[in-house]
Amino acid sequence: MKPFLLLVARPPSPIKSDEVSALLRYGRLREQDLEIIDLLQGPQPIPDVSRYSGVFISGSPYDYLTPPSRKSETQLLVESELGQICGELVSEDIPTLGLCYGLQALALAAGATLTPEYSEDMQPMQISLTEAGRKDQLTGQLPDSFLGYVAHTDSVGRVPPNMEVLASSISCPVQIARIKENIYGTQHHPEIDRDGIAIRVEHYVGVYFTKEQHPAVLAAVQAVQTEQRLITYFTEKYGA
Repeated sequence: MKPFLLLVARPPSPIKSDEVSALLRYGRLREQDLEIIDLLQGPQPIPDVSRYSGVFISGSPYDYLTPPSRKSETQLLVESELGQICGELVSEDIPTLGLCYGLQALALAAGATLTPEYSEDMQPMQISLTEAGRKDQLTGQLPDSFLGYVAHTDSVGRVPPNMEVLASSISCPVQIARIKENIYGTQHHPEIDRDGIAIRVEHYVGVYFTKEQHPAVLAAVQAVQTEQRLITYFTEKYGA
């Protein structure tokens, strides 16, 4: 099996390490099966994506809709590097799974727009498959409705003709989408489980909620069982 590639768009933090661990665990991959390119390490040659079974794109605290004048040089570099790679992924229809920020990067490369209208605070969210999602080879293996953790400001606005909406939530119309035939993106986080959400809740004290709210928020988000198998189905299909 050719390895999978993970494009990391996230600054160093416990979340970064947990994201890699979750992809290995739920993708049923060995460490040697996942090559990592850290986009924060400066300009790099565009990878030869034909060398990989498929590509993952990480989440990120960055958002696209912040005015460029308020973005750091690192954020602008990540956007530039990722934009070039996503352009090639979409052009060649390379098997890809983008997670939150990863979906947004792929959507922009496919001609979509982003909007702040459908932002979601950190919480478990009920996600429902569309008719297209029930028919899709990957998402069709998921339950018609399931829980997934969400936390984002940007989301997909205008959906271009080459994008199919596969799942939605009550507050965000595009929770899972497919671009062309082999490129998938999730606005929610299938890589986050109960342990992973605890790491993120602690990390985002003072961002999404106060220190005093932390115990109640943690208890609420850990009281559910979320769905991680989209990652498994992705590596099963494209890693064969």
